[in-house]
Amino acid sequence: MTDNINYNHIVEYLNNTLPDTDGLLRQIELYAHENNVPIIQKEVRCFLGMLLKYKAPKNIIELGTAIGYSSLFFSDYIKKDGHIVTFEREKEYFDIATSNIAKAGKEDTIKIIFGDAYENVKSLSGKYDMIFMDANKSMYRYYFDTLFPLLEEGGIIVCDNILYKGMISNDDLAPRKQNTIITNIRDFLSYISHHDKLETSIIPIGDGVSVSVKRSTDK
Repeated sequence: MTDNINYNHIVEYLNNTLPDTDGLLRQIELYAHENNVPIIQKEVRCFLGMLLKYKAPKNIIELGTAIGYSSLFFSDYIKKDGHIVTFEREKEYFDIATSNIAKAGKEDTIKIIFGDAYENVKSLSGKYDMIFMDANKSMYRYYFDTLFPLLEEGGIIVCDNILYKGMISNDDLAPRKQNTIITNIRDFLSYISHHDKLETSIIPIGDGVSVSVKRSTDK
C-alpha cells in the first residue's frame, strides 16, 4: 500500500470514522491489503466520492488501473452513458482488473488499455471532464501536457501521491536515489499551481492529492 503522510493517530481516527465500502469494492480492498497492491486510500476515496458527487463527470481518463479499484469506484458516480478509459502496464494487474470489472458487469463502461500509458495516451481523442493520474509520478507533467487539450472547460485533474511520502516538502527526508522523481513532482506542482488556465489546490490526505479545475476561456 502507498505511504500516508499524516500522523498514524490521525490516519487511524479517519479510518475508524469514515464509512467502509461493501460488496466487490470491499473484496478488492482486502485483496489489495493482503497482496500489497497500491490503491487509493480510504480518506482519499471518501474525498473523491464527495468531489464526484458534486461534479458528476461523464467521461474519465485514468492513468494506472492496478486491479480496477478506483475505476470501479468512479463508475458509480459518472453520468448515464459515461465511459472510463484506463491504462495498466502490469499484466498481472491488468488480468485481475479485467476480471473485477467483469464481476461488476461494467465491461461496457470501463475500457482497460494494456500497455505503458506513456505511448498509449497519445492515441486518445475526444473530450473528457476528469483525468485521474496515479501512474509514474515522474511523468505527471508529460501526461498533463498530452491530455490537457482533451479536458473540457470546467473539467478536473486529480493527481494522487503528489506529496510522495512527504519527501516533496523536505530534502532531509529524501534519499539521493529519489532526487529525480522529487524534482519532477515539485516542478509539476509549481507548474499546475501557477497555470493561468487552472485553479489548483493541494490536499494533504493519504499520500497527497492535487485537484485542478480547468478555467473557462470567457473568464
